[in-house]
Amino acid sequence: MSSHRADHARMQGKAQPTDSGNGSSHGRPSGRAGLASFMVFVLIVAILGGVCWGGWLLYSSKDEILDHGISMPGKSISIGTTSAPSSLDIRKASGDAIEQALIGNVYETLVSQDASGSPTAGLAKSWKISDDGLSYTFHLNSGMHFSNGDALDASDVVWSLRQVVTGGFVGSSSLSTLSSVSNPNATTVVLRLASPNPLLLRELYGRVGIVYDKDAKLDYASQALGSGPYTLNSWQAGKTLVLQLNTKYWGRQPTAVTKATFRYYSDSAAMLSALQNKKIDIATPLAASSMTQANQDAKDSKISLVTGKGDETLALVFNARSDSVLSDQRFREAVRYMLDHASFVAAQKGTASTIGGPLSPLDEGYEDLTGLHPHDTAKGTQLAYYFPPSYYNGSLRFVYPQSYGSAVGDLIKSQLAAGGVPVTVTMVSDADWKSTVESRHDFDMTLTTMSGASDAASFADPDSLSGYDSPNAQSEWKTVEASRNDASYRTNIAAYARTVSTESPVDWLYVSTPVTAFNHTVTNVPSNSVTRYFPLRAISSAQ
Repeated sequence: MSSHRADHARMQGKAQPTDSGNGSSHGRPSGRAGLASFMVFVLIVAILGGVCWGGWLLYSSKDEILDHGISMPGKSISIGTTSAPSSLDIRKASGDAIEQALIGNVYETLVSQDASGSPTAGLAKSWKISDDGLSYTFHLNSGMHFSNGDALDASDVVWSLRQVVTGGFVGSSSLSTLSSVSNPNATTVVLRLASPNPLLLRELYGRVGIVYDKDAKLDYASQALGSGPYTLNSWQAGKTLVLQLNTKYWGRQPTAVTKATFRYYSDSAAMLSALQNKKIDIATPLAASSMTQANQDAKDSKISLVTGKGDETLALVFNARSDSVLSDQRFREAVRYMLDHASFVAAQKGTASTIGGPLSPLDEGYEDLTGLHPHDTAKGTQLAYYFPPSYYNGSLRFVYPQSYGSAVGDLIKSQLAAGGVPVTVTMVSDADWKSTVESRHDFDMTLTTMSGASDAASFADPDSLSGYDSPNAQSEWKTVEASRNDASYRTNIAAYARTVSTESPVDWLYVSTPVTAFNHTVTNVPSNSVTRYFPLRAISSAQ
């Protein structure tokens, strides 16, 4: 703009000859030249003023632009869900709802995950694992920073990992084999383990892998500050959580979604109604009770549905302790043969599928083990013949939390009765369940929810809920833990899963297949593990 001002001055100089004809010398321009100069002056002032005013507006109104979705690429969307965080302290508060909203959006992790749940580049662009599986060297991206502008380097990674361990943060037990963590330079982090941990990379894309700003001072219970593509705008406990675009994001900035509001509903029906009335753009995940209406809406082209993979498994746990008849593997297998798993899946109306072992379809080493115990009431009856009801006081004691509802208990009772095994069903409160089942072990069967590989180790622990004490499983789990690379881990955990399924400490009734509903203004909606991971950057606008 300085050159424009110089040109303007030169023009004014040439347009100011004196009027020698009347002998006066006032330095005034002639009428025509003066008018031209004045018009040029006005034009340049207008241009300069417009540039400055527009720049000021862009700077001072950037928050309003984001809030109202104007003058910026992308759009505002609302996501409905039924699980709300009671606190935003992702370090200490339990529950998947915090992870769903914040991980990958506000907080970033050392390692990220792809749509199938496999480790991929995150804050670390690459890594190398030593041959003995005891050393992990991570190479970080350069030029990273938190949303407040603070630089993010290897020192933040080291500090964060140490905080997880010393502070006993959620998931800290997964770092129990960590012996040291160091940063030889600003972009390199080295983790050394006392013994191999083949699940380490997967743990590092969860809570324990979050990198915090070591210099930030905030109330984690109600605030969040990370390095991700979004920042926390506001949070009303139990109602809404609002994220907005981090305009200073160090990586590739999302272009489709500039603002996202998580809205929390009391149940799936209310959430689906909100989607139908266009109060939200996405509803996730739908409960089985909403699927009839959702399928009809999809058939009528009112909404779209996408079904993903999950790892939440409803497990019928057998008491394998010596004081229960189910301590005998033959009787446990008898029960599994009698149960028609397809009927349990059908009752979930598209939100579940069959599963035959402790690993979910999202886990490394997973294989379909449903063929080990297919539905065969006659075979189950034959195995149960050795255990007449008088042997177990007339009926099996089936005690489970009332939160699972009566339908599943009734179905199990009727199918086992068809095979000649009487069952007494008792639904109890959570407190009574902990006292009766967890503490006193006063049960033969119960229900619990398990999470694939995350809970696989429990079958090698004789003090777990089932009391399953198997030398075979314990030996194979040690082999799993000693795996030094992904290939050996997949082989070893697959063998372990097959052994556990064969010996049957539990019967896996079904695994979740989360269904997400959305309107026609968005595409590429996340589908897998949506209850705890919902990356907004993946979403595209259909408009």
